[in-house]
Amino acid sequence: MSYDMFVRRFEQGDAAPMAGEAFLAVFEPRVDRRERQHSYWHISADDGGTADVYAALAGGTIASLMISHFSAGATLDMLVEYIGLADAVVLPPGCPTLLAHEGQRHHLPDELRADALVVQAGADIEAVLRSC
Repeated sequence: MSYDMFVRRFEQGDAAPMAGEAFLAVFEPRVDRRERQHSYWHISADDGGTADVYAALAGGTIASLMISHFSAGATLDMLVEYIGLADAVVLPPGCPTLLAHEGQRHHLPDELRADALVVQAGADIEAVLRSC
């Protein structure tokens, strides 16, 4: 899918860094190409799906992540796993914010709270994207 989704972590309404270990645990084993100068990681999932991920890992943290040109299926399952480990949320343009768990809602900026949805699998993200 040629669509960009952004991933951020929030604390009390403000953007906060995400732990780099979470990114490496979920995505690094599936990286088949990397361009460091562009903070680019190409991911290949077990089901044959792929994704372009842009994330600058610096000092053990990541400020934000963008996933683009992603396949449905395992790549989105990986994204859900990542947001759970990193205590992050997905910000798909034109759609509700996607939470890893309900406890994240009170950390979101006010304008993102009301419509936010909890996702537990990649299929949940797919359903949200179809409905927007």
